[in-house]
Amino acid sequence: MIKKIIFSVFIFSASFYYCQNSGESSYDDPLFAAAYDKYEKKLYKEAYEGYSAFLRKKPNDAAALYNRGLCSYDETDYKSALRDFRSSTSFGRKKDDVYYMKGLCNYYLSQYEAAVHDFDSSLIYKPRYAEALCYKGASLNELFKYKEALAVLNEANAAAPDFESVYYFRNITKYYLKDYKGSLEDCNKALALKNYYETHFWKGVALIELGTYKEGITEYDTVIAHNKKYAKAYYNRGLAYYDLANYTKGLADQIKCLEVDPGYAKAYYMKALCLFYLERYKEAEPDFNAAIELGVIDYEHYFFRGANYYELKKNDLALADFNKSIELYKNYDEPYYYRAQIRYAEEDYKGCIEDCDKALAIKKKYLSYYTRGIARYSLDNYSGAVEDYNAALALKNDYTLALLERGVANYKLANHSVAMSDLNTAIKQDSKSGRAFYYRGLVKVKTNDATGCADLKTSLNLGYSWAADEIKKNGCK
Repeated sequence: MIKKIIFSVFIFSASFYYCQNSGESSYDDPLFAAAYDKYEKKLYKEAYEGYSAFLRKKPNDAAALYNRGLCSYDETDYKSALRDFRSSTSFGRKKDDVYYMKGLCNYYLSQYEAAVHDFDSSLIYKPRYAEALCYKGASLNELFKYKEALAVLNEANAAAPDFESVYYFRNITKYYLKDYKGSLEDCNKALALKNYYETHFWKGVALIELGTYKEGITEYDTVIAHNKKYAKAYYNRGLAYYDLANYTKGLADQIKCLEVDPGYAKAYYMKALCLFYLERYKEAEPDFNAAIELGVIDYEHYFFRGANYYELKKNDLALADFNKSIELYKNYDEPYYYRAQIRYAEEDYKGCIEDCDKALAIKKKYLSYYTRGIARYSLDNYSGAVEDYNAALALKNDYTLALLERGVANYKLANHSVAMSDLNTAIKQDSKSGRAFYYRGLVKVKTNDATGCADLKTSLNLGYSWAADEIKKNGCK
């Protein structure tokens, strides 16, 4: 979640606050007045020292503790600020402002339950305190209580319709409630009030979710132009390019993200995926490893690292990752399919069929049918193979390999006319297939077609060495 205070916090004049113990105005003291003057000049460290000097004389002065807390807050020392705000309330400052400031400190210290409690205390004194409502909503966002956050932020918006922070935080709430149009609307409202780069970031997020990638990428461009060290903007833009299958640009953004933040685990994974789809498998390997070592542990992560190992012919490592992927999530078909490929290559045809069965039980894909078909063929189950090739072609009717292998299986079943039809189509689609010419040649020989020898010779010329024996056997000249 993006956490950023947008509006300014102003120090409240100590002249309005009187120490309960003495009845005297703290502001009348020269040390207090000098510290206050330093604060107004934004000399926060000097102001802090001034209030500290005053507090050495009057350690229980609630106004000085509160104002010193503001000095620490403006120096982003939230722990010290919170300590002083707490002391201020202990010594009598029971007002909306001090509880509000306590809430902000807890918010920035990621102590969101405490922040909500403090904002509620502030709202007791000032029920329509828009700033307190706004950051209460922001805290509820961080606690994943989005419906509650929305109600609070709507109340803040009613109290202060021109308060851009409310639109900013409400856009985040709506995003997590999957109201992407509403998120986009709030981004636009916030930007109309203040051109803040983090709002452009969230606008980009909403646009991508709405499928408008070009516009979303433009928003990320704006963010990066403003802040070249914003790692997540590079990551998200790279993710958008990845979704558009522009793996080169996606890769460049993930590299940039990692330059800014070398510990960005998900960027290693996305970098690896871009390299994988660019077929740069060797380069992808260390990035897949880095992502998993940094805690990016998910069934898809193990699957893709396994697929990368598979392309590198590191089958043992690939199998280990496919097994891990299946262990994490059994209803994902891809690791079963790839594991079937390895088992087929190892001539474990029964194991291949078992994995194809599992893959197909999850999702009907032509490649899984095709792979099961060639495994059945290898076990001499030609009828079963034909059934699988039929299923593959029903899903992808121009799949050349399925046409070819169905023709081969029908040849084995002596269905010569059916085989001839498939082999003719396969050759039309791929005129360089030596296997297709070989089996068409065999069909022609079986059916006394004189052009069978020509097909066998073409097959041999295309590098299909099995044709040599058939040419000799059939006395082809």
